[in-house]
Amino acid sequence: MARGDILLLEVADFRDPQNWRWVLKDDSGNFLQDHEVSLDLRDPSYIALLDLQRYLDSHSSPDNRIADQKRLLDELSKWIGSNVFGKVANTLAKYRTPVTVRVLVPPEARGIAHLPLELAEVGDRPMALRDLSLVFEIAGSEPMELDEMGERLRMLAVFSLPTDVSALALRRERYQLMRLINGIAQTHNLAVELRVLQYGVTRKNLRDALEEGEGWDMVHISGHGKQGAVVLENPDGTMDEVSSEDLADLLSLARGRLKFVTLSSCLSAAATLEETLNWLKIPVSKEVKEATSCDEPDGGPMPAMAQKLVESLDCAALAMRYPVGDDFAIKLASELYERLLGKGQALPRALQLSLKEALKRGYDAASPPLSQATPALFGREAADLLIKPPSAPESEFRLPEPGLAYFPDEPERFVGRSGPMIKASSALAIESDKRGVLFHGMAGAGKTTCALELSYHHSRSHRFQGFVWYKAPDEGKEIGGALVELAMEMERQLPGFKMVHAVGDAESFRNFLPILKGILESQTAHPA
Repeated sequence: MARGDILLLEVADFRDPQNWRWVLKDDSGNFLQDHEVSLDLRDPSYIALLDLQRYLDSHSSPDNRIADQKRLLDELSKWIGSNVFGKVANTLAKYRTPVTVRVLVPPEARGIAHLPLELAEVGDRPMALRDLSLVFEIAGSEPMELDEMGERLRMLAVFSLPTDVSALALRRERYQLMRLINGIAQTHNLAVELRVLQYGVTRKNLRDALEEGEGWDMVHISGHGKQGAVVLENPDGTMDEVSSEDLADLLSLARGRLKFVTLSSCLSAAATLEETLNWLKIPVSKEVKEATSCDEPDGGPMPAMAQKLVESLDCAALAMRYPVGDDFAIKLASELYERLLGKGQALPRALQLSLKEALKRGYDAASPPLSQATPALFGREAADLLIKPPSAPESEFRLPEPGLAYFPDEPERFVGRSGPMIKASSALAIESDKRGVLFHGMAGAGKTTCALELSYHHSRSHRFQGFVWYKAPDEGKEIGGALVELAMEMERQLPGFKMVHAVGDAESFRNFLPILKGILESQTAHPA
């Protein structure tokens, strides 16, 4: 068998969520194995499979949670392997090379794709921890021909953290992602453009980025999530729940070129409770309907986020079945992109290796045992997706512009100030009527750090063309020469700019101010 075999596992003779038949085929369509699935809705293991997070939470003790959850998952892993996969698991266990299994599910059986089948024991360990990947596809949709990548790979990374939700380490995730992508591009001489949206990630700002005519090859979305929704920001910084339908509509602006979406947010691969109950043909109570957020306009339950995106956009998607911790999300994304972009691995193989690496230190509160079944792949394109950024042509080399060369280093850590940063970014937006931002507060409150974060954030957009860093004299120091020092710094940091000649006397400076105003407005330069 060739390295990286791709098999097809079809759901056939689907009668209800407890009864169907698996048919396993090779990549040429030849029959390999089948298995009749017959589950009992009253079986505690089946109930656990349907709502695994709740099952683990209610059956593990607070003082021994990690060990209890590992034991429970080991038991469920054996049950899934034996009862859900049966003879198919035995056949898969014979493969000694990396295998990708395309799980083809008819629309009426789509709930199967919501189940954490990656936990199934194959051989002596769960699928997720051996060289075996499941990629879930809903049958019936027509494939769409994707546009070529172009002269460079374009990646849009979205980090949303409203002011009225619990804190996440999104700034650290963004910082590490930027370092990783830039490092991959430089090390391998690849043409990669990474655009970051953070602080003020509203629907409008996301739409503006997605409307760019050149399009995007990859989109990475990180932040809070729930079944069938991701959380963006309102203009005032508060939470804006965006349904799977609405997000698909937004991302459709990149349809045609978009190849891969990473949903690094909790429950982005999970179905809503109402959707699950409908699939099980269990009557949905009025209380459940009222508790379901982000219902569709027609009153129906909202489809799972990942499935909706791949059906609407015909792209590959990596999503999370369960809540995901910051450390695990950062480690998994870093390992995945290094293998996918830097080492040329196909997406399923890259995920196999990345998941093992993210969990190699064992389980803890940041990476609980359920992490092994949290990432899930969706979409026909995911089974053999290779993303190969083009080489950066030699002609692209040019001496760097000063940029932020005179600024202090970007803070490696930045937490707890999302509210002021959202307001500051909004004030500096193109359509804003504000002309500047003043951070004020007592010594040590983080004013300088906020100014640095804001400057580095805007340096990665096309909003400003010039940046100047100047620190006024400390309290108690001589300030008589401060204006001359500012003028000298501006001349040094803005090539071609002249100002020192105008600060020698009050009259010269007064005459120069309208000229300075015109220069700054025409060049959209921003002295920090």
